[in-house]
Amino acid sequence: MTSFLTDVLITASKLEKVNLNEKIGEIQKEITKLKYDVQDFMDDNYVEFTSKLTRDQHLVSKGEKLLEEMNQLQKRIDDQVKLELLGSTKELKTLSQALKESNTMLQLYNQLLTLHECIKSIQSYKDGKRYVDAAKTLCRMQTILYNPKSDLRDLDIYTAIEEGYLNLYTSFLSDVSSSLHDRINWTGVEDKDAKTVTLSVKDEFEDMPELIQGLYHIDNLSNHLHKFGITLMDHVINPIINDDCSVYVVDEKIFTIEILTKKKPPSYKNVLYNLELLFKFLHQHFNLIIHDEETFLKGIQPYLLDRLSASLTTNCISRIVPTSSTDLKNFTPIVQAIYDFQYFLVEIGFITADQLFLTEYTKNIDKLFIERVCQDLLAKARNIMKKDLHDCITYEPQASFFYKKLNYFYYVNNILVLIFQEPLEFSEDAYDYSETKIYMKLSDNTFQLPKCQISKSTKETLDFAKSILDEACSSSDSCAIRLFYTCRNVFEMYSGLVPEHHRKFLETIPQQVAVFHNNCMYLAHHLLTLGHEYRDKLPESLQNYNLTFADQILVLRNVGSTCFLEHMKYQRNIIFDILKESGLSALGQSSELQPTTERALRQCIRQLELLKTVWLDVLPVNIYCRAVGCIMNSMVEDLIIRVVSVEDIPADVATDLVTLFNMIVKRAPVIFPDPQKIHQHVRKWEKFLELIKVLGASLKEIEVRWGGGKGPLAREFTSSQVKQLIRALFQNTERRSNLLASIK
Repeated sequence: MTSFLTDVLITASKLEKVNLNEKIGEIQKEITKLKYDVQDFMDDNYVEFTSKLTRDQHLVSKGEKLLEEMNQLQKRIDDQVKLELLGSTKELKTLSQALKESNTMLQLYNQLLTLHECIKSIQSYKDGKRYVDAAKTLCRMQTILYNPKSDLRDLDIYTAIEEGYLNLYTSFLSDVSSSLHDRINWTGVEDKDAKTVTLSVKDEFEDMPELIQGLYHIDNLSNHLHKFGITLMDHVINPIINDDCSVYVVDEKIFTIEILTKKKPPSYKNVLYNLELLFKFLHQHFNLIIHDEETFLKGIQPYLLDRLSASLTTNCISRIVPTSSTDLKNFTPIVQAIYDFQYFLVEIGFITADQLFLTEYTKNIDKLFIERVCQDLLAKARNIMKKDLHDCITYEPQASFFYKKLNYFYYVNNILVLIFQEPLEFSEDAYDYSETKIYMKLSDNTFQLPKCQISKSTKETLDFAKSILDEACSSSDSCAIRLFYTCRNVFEMYSGLVPEHHRKFLETIPQQVAVFHNNCMYLAHHLLTLGHEYRDKLPESLQNYNLTFADQILVLRNVGSTCFLEHMKYQRNIIFDILKESGLSALGQSSELQPTTERALRQCIRQLELLKTVWLDVLPVNIYCRAVGCIMNSMVEDLIIRVVSVEDIPADVATDLVTLFNMIVKRAPVIFPDPQKIHQHVRKWEKFLELIKVLGASLKEIEVRWGGGKGPLAREFTSSQVKQLIRALFQNTERRSNLLASIK
């Protein structure tokens, strides 16, 4: 029985193989015939371009029938391979490989026929305004042509077919874009000076969804959405937010915006109303489905939302953020109006409930409020600081905050103890007061800034800073701390802004330099106690913070002093330049003094007298005396060095020098408020007077003033300097030699 079944199976297997061989041979003949038919057809249509009757449909049908037979044979061969895997594997694999090659060729010819059918149908779809079907057909052609696994690229005819596809794609895109432009029309967007822009929609055409979806399927809609969004933002939304304009709709089809006054900010109500009118128009005419549930409005969101949010917050809402506590209480209706506008955008599908882009900006209104307040405060302070420095007032000394509380002090073992109330009373047995010395009353000038002139703007700056602190005292904790540090920022701004803004005047005009110096000292003086004055008035929770201005005191003093010292150097260099041209450098080279010397010395004195005119009533007296004294001391020292270094001074020259130097002695003291104290401010003044005496003295008088190294001349000049003067003034005689020998 088993042998019988085996023989039957073997016989069936042989019959099946014979059948398969015959079938494959027939199919290969049919494929060869079909190959030549397709080749002839393709040559006619894409190479020779001759006009012939088309047999494409017949060929497609025939190709599909052969594909079906091929699939059935492939299945039978696969089944046979499984049954005869151990027996006739090699033969069956050969048959399978031959069939696969034939299948590949058949698929290739079928793709060619499909492409041709697509080309024919595209034009038909365009004529019937079936833009979606045309777009899908183009996508199908693209998939076939650019399939990396296909062998189409190896065919000579591939280039012609690809070129035909690209021409169809370009033509379709151009036609659809042009049709969409006819239905969505802009005017006024090309002219930069145009004050009226319109967006019109032609509803008589019902193919807008087809056009939009067609562009979507060929992956070109994003370009149109981007361009539409940019145009909408630049020519409609931005003018609505930034300019005074009129917005209206004509016949429900034409949206018009007319700019009345450029860069005149409209009210927030007008902005929200006009934007809502715009989006209603867009929703009415552009609520079109692009794909699945995505609408045209949703499609333009990525190109519009961020810019819309930034422009609304920066150019509209930020303008209406309250700047006072009263305005803050009345801000609730504004917040509600902003919320209503956002929910309207949600209703029309422009945004989702998770994209309320203005909520983050408005929900922390307290933070916005204080930020706006601080910005405005700093802006006001900046404007104050830019005012002219020479517009001055006279500051009179006032009892300071400390002086009002600090009335007594005493020393305990050389340690200063300050008393802020009444003097302390000690019991006799509490302490040994043998080394205690009590001074009952402080000087009236304690902790007082001397009388001087300051800029009105500086006093205004200080008053403005105090008003900020007053506001902080009645504010919430979070606002109070921001206001306090804003007040600190005001003084930091003064140190940086004023020297830079008034630089040209501070470099050349003595009066303004002196006023600026006083301004800095005035502010620094008040900053010593400003923090203490307000410490107890500010909210208690702020006590843990470092509420002080002490670090800014040194900064202000340094800025003012540096600027003033630089100008003192500038004035000193002016005098040095004058002395360089005075002819004193050539002293001793001529038997008489040059005429330029007297003119130069008088010019130096006039320069100092000019400083007196512009500084005496401006600077505090002590600062004025020190400044002018320092400059005058540099002048006197330069004169002394020039004379002492000369090797030969003729008698006539010495007499002229005495005359000129006495002119300085006569005019220089009156530059100071108390002429009798000039020697306190000009360190080299006594030396200068001694030089004058030496220039007009005899050897005997010089010997007397030297006084054996203990006289007034010895206190001002060294022995070598005195010897140098004697050699320059007197001829070489025995008496001169004896005097020189006695000076040691």
